[in-house]
Amino acid sequence: MNEAPQGPLRTSLFRASFPVRAADRAAVGAASREAIFVRVEQGGRAGFGECAPLGVDAAEALARCAKALGAWSPEGASPDRDRAIAAMPAPARFAASGALEVLRGLGTTAHAPVPAASYFGGSPDALDDSALDALRSGSSIKLKVGRAPPADERRMIGRVLEAAPGVPVRLDGNRMLTVDECVALVRGFPADRFEYLEEPIADPARLPRLRECTGIAVALDELVADPADEARSLRDRLSDAGDACAWVVRMSRVGTLAEVRALMRRAADRGCDPVLSTAYESSWTIRIAAHVAHGAGARMRAHGLGTAHVLERDACRPATLADGCVPCEPLPESPEGIT
Repeated sequence: MNEAPQGPLRTSLFRASFPVRAADRAAVGAASREAIFVRVEQGGRAGFGECAPLGVDAAEALARCAKALGAWSPEGASPDRDRAIAAMPAPARFAASGALEVLRGLGTTAHAPVPAASYFGGSPDALDDSALDALRSGSSIKLKVGRAPPADERRMIGRVLEAAPGVPVRLDGNRMLTVDECVALVRGFPADRFEYLEEPIADPARLPRLRECTGIAVALDELVADPADEARSLRDRLSDAGDACAWVVRMSRVGTLAEVRALMRRAADRGCDPVLSTAYESSWTIRIAAHVAHGAGARMRAHGLGTAHVLERDACRPATLADGCVPCEPLPESPEGIT
């Protein structure tokens, strides 16, 4: 990173709204992604971080984050600043730490593109030729399942396997399936065409059984973000036993970039590949994720960063996939469309 700027630190908040494409609104759970960008300025330089909570209570969560960020001052000794950030909700911690790290030089240097998975979260009926072409741009392909009738989803999976014969496929069910439903969903398809099943069943304790029944590797997602002691214990036991091959690290659900990196190291220590992912934030966050992945040397498995197309309007030039990778270019001076 560049030499740290000098002088007083000043913060300001900006609102942004990014409409979600109609085909992706069901998977995202919203018609738009409402965000706050926090700007930290010092010595004529500025860093920005994005806060965009996701979920049924996204509006209330964003209000809580706005209150926490509005009361936050990055001035003072580092331990005090770190304690203030630690008290914030995770999406606010992510935004504050991102702004500080960008101010200090994260994202100023171009690096080699980072392997990333393409993404399709629409209904099976929306999987047209254009969507299939876009899926071929990833090092892997991620499909959302568990929402449409099983016959339709099997037809969707078959079309993708046929259209992209050399690309491994990930199925993400967001804990919406049972073991039997998931087994039926993949029955008859070659197991070696699937990279992993991303925590698709309601009871994660039965993931070893799912792996045994399907012959397909399993990745952990919800367990990775769950701070409960019971969830952490199960996550670690599954990993230590070889029942998980990857941890999906949804950065803004985790917190600061330091927390994200620590979780990546923990995954690697337990024999699992860390897979960075966003919560359908803008390309500003996707580009930060690419730099975090590069800095951590995490290139063994494609990251879940192929979601720029989900938004109709973006905070910067969309971080679209090319040749199986997402760009790791210098960040622009500031996001676009913030008020």
